[in-house]
Amino acid sequence: MNLTQPPSDTSLLGVVQGALAHYRLDASCHEAFVLSGHAFVINIHEALCPSGPYCWNFRPVLELVGNLGLRVEEIGALAPATSTVQERAGLEAKVREAMAEGAVCGLLGLDHQLILREEEGGFQVAQPWGDAVQSTPARLSHGTWREYRAGPPVAFFKFTASEQPKPPERAALEAALDFALDAWQRPDKYAQEGYAMGDAAYAAWLRGVDADHDDHGHWWNAVVWGECREQAGDYFQRLAAAEYPGPVDREAARGLARQYRNLAKRLYLASDKAASTDEKRRLIAEARELDADCVARLAALRQSA
Repeated sequence: MNLTQPPSDTSLLGVVQGALAHYRLDASCHEAFVLSGHAFVINIHEALCPSGPYCWNFRPVLELVGNLGLRVEEIGALAPATSTVQERAGLEAKVREAMAEGAVCGLLGLDHQLILREEEGGFQVAQPWGDAVQSTPARLSHGTWREYRAGPPVAFFKFTASEQPKPPERAALEAALDFALDAWQRPDKYAQEGYAMGDAAYAAWLRGVDADHDDHGHWWNAVVWGECREQAGDYFQRLAAAEYPGPVDREAARGLARQYRNLAKRLYLASDKAASTDEKRRLIAEARELDADCVARLAALRQSA
């Protein structure tokens, strides 16, 4: 089966979906977002840097991916500009070994990308949004990593099909809700210096809008976190369907679907670069209230489990 990376704006989930499809593990896009916990995350840099979707402790999400039948392990990480050729070659060898064993491998540099194959002199990597969007390199050259040299450290991961059976969906959802509530209530546990998560992320976002910080960063954060909430809405809408014997009360699921879709709509509207500062601020403030309401609903849902 050819390895491909679906064009999710949340590129970590694009990598996860590509690996799930490769191993023929049955999980829809919205299940991957919600049961990994990523659907509930928000992370904002104090200057609205577009790095918000990448610079946070996402290891708990990788652990939750195990409930989808996928095991994730970090192979290693190096800074292209300060590491030696020998160090880079050693890490490449570990990636090559994992691929030879049949594992799907990916990297995080400027984005999360699947490593599609090895070619002469380098790894061919997926571009998350296809060839038409040249925001990420399509290749990592062996030894030099020249395509990534001006960027942050490059981390490599391997994905394998878990040997353990997947838990029932109710147990997987409960684990994801535990993470969602913890990330909202104890955001410092997951946030890096200069970034904020949970309700504090919205406060940082509003300050950034008022200070007229990075317009590109504002747009990208709104698009990514909007996609996350949209996927949450789709997941809970499925649970609310009368024909689905879901693990939660249908009325609670219906309310969450409605609120997450309202939340996603506001974030997508806020992503419009032509919107005024006042309009962006209003939409982000409304999104903040809706997200807090969704978290309260998630807490009630978890308590009733």
